[in-house]
Amino acid sequence: MSRRLPLAALALLAAAFLTAYRPYGLRARPEAAWMTVSSIKTGREYYLEVSENGSAVMREETQTSLITRRGTIEKQLVSDFFREIDNSEVINSQGDAGGKLVFYRGDMLKISAYINGELTRTSAPLKNFGDAFAYAFGEVRKAVAVLPQEKKLKAFLRAVPATGEDLASYRADSGRGGTGKIVETAEIMKVKPLMSAIEEPYRLIPIEDETGLKQIQDFVSSKQLYGLRTLFYLPSTRGTFKCQVLDAWRGNLPARGAKAGKAGKKAKHRARRPRHRPAAVK
Repeated sequence: MSRRLPLAALALLAAAFLTAYRPYGLRARPEAAWMTVSSIKTGREYYLEVSENGSAVMREETQTSLITRRGTIEKQLVSDFFREIDNSEVINSQGDAGGKLVFYRGDMLKISAYINGELTRTSAPLKNFGDAFAYAFGEVRKAVAVLPQEKKLKAFLRAVPATGEDLASYRADSGRGGTGKIVETAEIMKVKPLMSAIEEPYRLIPIEDETGLKQIQDFVSSKQLYGLRTLFYLPSTRGTFKCQVLDAWRGNLPARGAKAGKAGKKAKHRARRPRHRPAAVK
């Protein structure tokens, strides 16, 4: 018995060592899923994200507003939804299951989720996922839709793999400007939101404050990345990504076509007057 205890202790220490020094990219990840849902009929789209601990995010933009909701929902709802994700034949097929959409006018779902430890991306009509999946998804959506509005969050960062014509155009333009040099992973890791964004494409990575936003903008400038500070390309050893900074919240705007007030009418009238010279472009 005295010999077994040290052996057991050594086994535990070895397991802890391997966990702590697991190669980069192979460490355990919390279960999460993020998706965009778009309506072919109305053209409206929203983003939804849930994690195994119950944390959830929803970002919805319309012609008059941009609202982000963030908080925690009931874990059982999330567990039910993840069970349907694991059982979904559409998601496990790991591909574009859109099919013929000539007469389809329902919602389209583009979802990223971990299946057997591998991150997958699936695009298909919501109806293709089955009734059980649609029900679990609907329950999660309803719960997230009543979370409080998040107005303190500065922005989101999203990275999407550049492919096809987009990638070809970037390579042609950046080659002429000399801004297509590959950025090493060690450098990207210094900007945590940026590393998270390329590790999990299509996910909206929160940028909590102005300091976090400035860190990204400074990185874009220092590395001379092609594009703007809010829409730029990042060539890396993992591929080239198109990165975009998205607003998290915007106050209500007047609906298009709505009648303007007196001040609005005066401004419109003044705008019609010809200018003697064009305004300087900053």
